[in-house]
Amino acid sequence: MQVEDIFRYLVVLNQVVFMTDRRAWRLKDSVKWEAFAWLLGLVLAYWLTGDFDHPLSHFPPGPAFWPQVVIICMILAACVLLFSRFLSQSQTSDPQIDYLDSVPDDLPSVGWRTAAMFIVPLIWVYSMHKAGFLLATPIFLLVFTWLMGVKRWRVLITYSLGFYSVLVLVFYKLIFTSLPMGAGYLHTINGELLALIQ
Repeated sequence: MQVEDIFRYLVVLNQVVFMTDRRAWRLKDSVKWEAFAWLLGLVLAYWLTGDFDHPLSHFPPGPAFWPQVVIICMILAACVLLFSRFLSQSQTSDPQIDYLDSVPDDLPSVGWRTAAMFIVPLIWVYSMHKAGFLLATPIFLLVFTWLMGVKRWRVLITYSLGFYSVLVLVFYKLIFTSLPMGAGYLHTINGELLALIQ
């Protein structure tokens, strides 16, 4: 084998096995750089969680366990996004997306429901510090689910209470997170509810 044959073999191997696309190295590919920045930030966050990874009496894996699990999942997602930018795209042509061409110019502006979907979570965060997580969250879930378009009361209440139960189970039973307890007499009510849960 000559040097040219070896080089040609390596080029074919690179294109067939690794399916890399040389165009993905261009600086114009912003997704690649965003994924790389996320990856660096997440590795730094994982490194920072190592400082508080000591076993707890009621949770042997320690306080860093769940943050590290979430960070590892995010690292895997960032790696998949980053490596997918280097895979060659299929050469089959996709049908032209033309449904956006028929959008009328006189579309109505943002409605009250859309604005409320941004304002209600801010009110929830504020009320969580005043009324506590256990009292403010079911009301927030009911209102927000209704704003998202759920009209049937049975579905609205069932979904809201079911999701609330999952949140309480995850935060209080699995990861032992202390959430805002409210102020004044609402703090006492939240304390009694928490005693019932635990």
